Amino acid sequence: MDAEAFQAEALRYERLMYHVSLSMLGNNDDCADAVQEALARAWRKRGSLRDSAAFKGWLMRILVNTCNDALRRRKRQRFLPLEEAGLAAPPCQEPSGLQEALWQLKPEWRLVLVLHYLEGYSVQEIATALRLPAGTVKSRMLYARRQLSVLLKDEWEEPI
Repeated sequence: MDAEAFQAEALRYERLMYHVSLSMLGNNDDCADAVQEALARAWRKRGSLRDSAAFKGWLMRILVNTCNDALRRRKRQRFLPLEEAGLAAPPCQEPSGLQEALWQLKPEWRLVLVLHYLEGYSVQEIATALRLPAGTVKSRMLYARRQLSVLLKDEWEEPI
């Protein structure tokens, strides 16, 4: 695959890569780093891609592995609370109830929901991209929806 074809294919999946990495990592800076690193890895390993029709799944697998690496590195790092460092936390927007509930889900549950409901991918496409059985994807979606239902129950029952 030459540079022009690689770039064209990568651009097609830019939005998907962003959503997948954001659902796994939770912040824009780490997300951007993961997407960039995944693209660099994919470029270096482009010779291992046997079928150009499988580019999307191959690229998503590289991205998921890159995000998992970032999560492992994050666990090993020690952080100094901002108050102790003398830095003020930047103001942030108040997350919606749904966003807050999504972040309370297990990362593997959150990922399948984002891919299915936000990106519109089928269960089989998600299973292929994540190298999971379709039944595992379905069960993760089921558990995630059940947990969201519990987390959002109070919000749904509030009078308007």
